[in-house]
Amino acid sequence: MKLKEITSISSGINERRNPQGTIYYLGASDFIADHTINPLIEPSLMPSSKLEKHFLIKDDIVVLAKGHNGFAAHAIKNVVKPMVASSVFMVLRNTVASVTPQYIAWYINLESTQKELRGYSRGTALPAINRTILGDLDIKIPSLIIQKNIVAIDDLKKQESYLTTQLDHLKTTQLELLLKNKIKA
Repeated sequence: MKLKEITSISSGINERRNPQGTIYYLGASDFIADHTINPLIEPSLMPSSKLEKHFLIKDDIVVLAKGHNGFAAHAIKNVVKPMVASSVFMVLRNTVASVTPQYIAWYINLESTQKELRGYSRGTALPAINRTILGDLDIKIPSLIIQKNIVAIDDLKKQESYLTTQLDHLKTTQLELLLKNKIKA
């Protein structure tokens, strides 16, 4: 099934930042590990009535549309601050009930899907995809149960990777302390 058949696709917006702003302006660098929005992000847009229709809501998906590092997708789990996506993103919303937004993000983030999108991207200095390219992406849709299981397994894999990294860091620190104590002895 084509992505455009299961969700609406729009572009992020291009606005001028203002340090006195109260609206959060999501950029590509505002994500930290595991596709989480950095909690230290600062508001940088002034409120206006035209921004309100662009506010991100729970279950929106933002897809990076430009860049050398692929076209990462992030499902918005919850938004407690008024936030809009910058023009480096495309926003997917109003996903049909038979598909979870988290599954769509997972599917877009698959290496095989990323390779396909890179193949269709335009530009050599800065590869980019547009709404047509993203909308024409074929996406396999299993049952809701399977979608939720896939997302749960992927979340567990991410958690395992995080814990493995933390454990490695702790082992390195422990070894350094042990070896430093041997030098002092």
